[in-house]
Order: sequence, then structure tokens, then C-alpha cells
Amino acid sequence: MDLQNIAEQLQKEIIQNPNIEIQKQMQYAIPIHTLEVRYHPVMRNAMDILMKMMLISFQKAQLKNVELLAEILLVEPLFIQDLTNKMSRLGMIAKEEAYVLTAKGITQLESGIFEEELEQTSHFVQYSPVHEQLLEGNLEEFADLEEFPEPFPTIETEEIEAVEETMLIEFIQRQLTEQPIAEDETPQFITSIASTESIQINDIPVFCFLLFDQKEKRHFTRVYNTLTGEWDEKLETILFNYEKAQLQAD
Repeated sequence: MDLQNIAEQLQKEIIQNPNIEIQKQMQYAIPIHTLEVRYHPVMRNAMDILMKMMLISFQKAQLKNVELLAEILLVEPLFIQDLTNKMSRLGMIAKEEAYVLTAKGITQLESGIFEEELEQTSHFVQYSPVHEQLLEGNLEEFADLEEFPEPFPTIETEEIEAVEETMLIEFIQRQLTEQPIAEDETPQFITSIASTESIQINDIPVFCFLLFDQKEKRHFTRVYNTLTGEWDEKLETILFNYEKAQLQAD
């Protein structure tokens, strides 16, 4: 990545407006955590008629063994036993004095869709503690950089606290949805996160400009995030407040 070339291109873009004056130009770095997120994918399938009939039977009758249910439904006992074991494993039914539907089983019977939890897998995401958000971008583009600017103003630590589970689920689910799947594959869903671990921290350069609009007689900032390849409103707000405080202190 040629930082000098990027800086020159940004300068040209800014001064295209003759009313804008660059009063200060800076380079900083922000920390980006690579998180390994572990979760159990869930596969959602439509219930067949036999599963529905079994769940309804467990719900309405006091069935203490599956042999009786096999007689009622005229289905091989071994087949009924296998399906009963599967529904128990999926948490749809439980065995007390008789078989009963769990809250999960009731909900899934009403929807006609049952969920099957698959083996645990991992997904890697990039989290910015400055933004308190997950960001997309290619970290490999920064592999050839040897020197990095000083940390972005107001950054006191690179450590992060727990990342919101809902944010992780929505972000990873969107990324998975955007990936093509084969015709014989079933879409997978995420319902919960097993664990999250920060395995690496990368410093990402950002280009900052303190600008003055001569027409409107006001200062403002622009900050270009090299990871996302876009102007960054979050960083612009932080930098503007920082520079304003510095001017007032002087």
C-alpha cells in the first residue's frame, strides 16, 4: 500500500472545491482486532408430517413409551424411536413421567420449522474499539508497511471489552448470506455465540485533514479510513471535537 500516493489523491479531491482550505494534515493509526468467533451453526428444516404427528401426540396424550405411539401411527417402532431420540437431542421434547413438549418444541411445532445444531465452527471478523463496530476490509493490504503513524487522538488503550453478541450474529449472518451456496446445501443460521477471542491487533493508518470553508466561515474535519477505503464520519467527529478542545486550550 502506497500511503504517499493515497495522501496526494485525497489532497487533490479536497481542493477541487476552491472554497476549502487545508489548514492541517495529519496521519494517525487506529487498532483493529481480529476476532475469532466460535458458534454452532443451525440448520432449519421444514417438519415432515410424521414429526408433526408425533409432536401433536406427545402434546395431547400422556405417552410414556414410543411403542404405543408406533401402534397408534402405524409406523415401525424403530423408526419412531430414532425420531424420538432426535427430537430429544434437539431439545424439542423431554421425558418426565410421560413425553412432553419443551417450550422450544411448542414454538417449532407452531412454525412448522425445526432447528438442528451443527458442529462448532469459527468465523473471523475485524473489530474497531474506536468505532465500537465491526469493519470490513482486507488487512493483507497493510502487510508491506514497516512504519505506522502515532495512535489516533483519544485512544488510551487497545484493549476491548466484550463485543455485543447481537452485533456479531447479525454481521456474520450477513456475510454468510452473501456467500453463494451449492444447490444441495442448506442455508445455515446463527442463533448464539459460543466464544469470542481477540487473536491479533493491527494498526491501520488513517489520513486526517483539518479544513476551513472560506465561504461558510467554519472549520470541519475529514478522515479517510484506509481499511474501509472510505471517509469515516465516526473518526471525523472524534477528531473535530479533539481539535476544537486543543484550540480552546491554547
